[in-house]
Amino acid sequence: MMMMNSKVKKAILAGLSAVVSISVLAGCGGGSGSSDKASLKGKELKVATGIYAPFAFKDENSKLGGFDLDLLDAMSKKLGFTYKVTPTEYDNMFMAVANGEYDIGMGQVCITEDRKKKMDFTEPYENAGLQFVVRKDENLTSVDQLKGKKIAVEKGTASHKYVTEHCKDSEIVVFPSISAAFMEVEQGKADALMQDKPNAVYYLKKHPESGLALLGDETAKIPDGFALPKDSPYKAEFDKALKELQEDGTIKKLEDKWLNV
Repeated sequence: MMMMNSKVKKAILAGLSAVVSISVLAGCGGGSGSSDKASLKGKELKVATGIYAPFAFKDENSKLGGFDLDLLDAMSKKLGFTYKVTPTEYDNMFMAVANGEYDIGMGQVCITEDRKKKMDFTEPYENAGLQFVVRKDENLTSVDQLKGKKIAVEKGTASHKYVTEHCKDSEIVVFPSISAAFMEVEQGKADALMQDKPNAVYYLKKHPESGLALLGDETAKIPDGFALPKDSPYKAEFDKALKELQEDGTIKKLEDKWLNV
């Protein structure tokens, strides 16, 4: 009888040891622990986008497309998530992303120190600079010739900040939208405008009748990335996917499709 009790006790202790071993393995990632919480596979993400060609815009059929949409789609295929995109104004988008209402904010979002105080960002996937646009019939060949001229910009943009700081000898005319600034130059009411180069190039390609051309070199490059809520659990996966899409040539193909002249 005493022998039997000893064997039973040993069996019970062995069973408990096995249970403890399984629990430890699960705690180290062997089971569905906290690592799965950050996994994007099977999740539907809420995405907000500003409308800004050629990164995110509506075509003649009101269908959303652009560089950022194609890149988001490539990331979703790689990481296994689905998404729903909501167009919105940039100010509203940044506020909503910061509040955690959206998982991603996009539309050529510049990564700035001020924005990093309120949101996180993926690693940059593009670096967009600024460039002047002028009328071809003005025969301007150098940025230095813009001294004393009238320069149009969109309010609150990187271009607005740049010309305010670097074009003090010129007259700065501020507009609520970049389309109004383009129109001002086309009609000869302003001598030049400054804008992000990708958007300026896209406008010139879509409107060859405008009579406009780029002037000078691209300048003041600023990194672009996807905006995320602070401490987003998906940042590491996004960054890994972007790195792989850079290495396998996907991002280069998208640049050729949307950004290069």
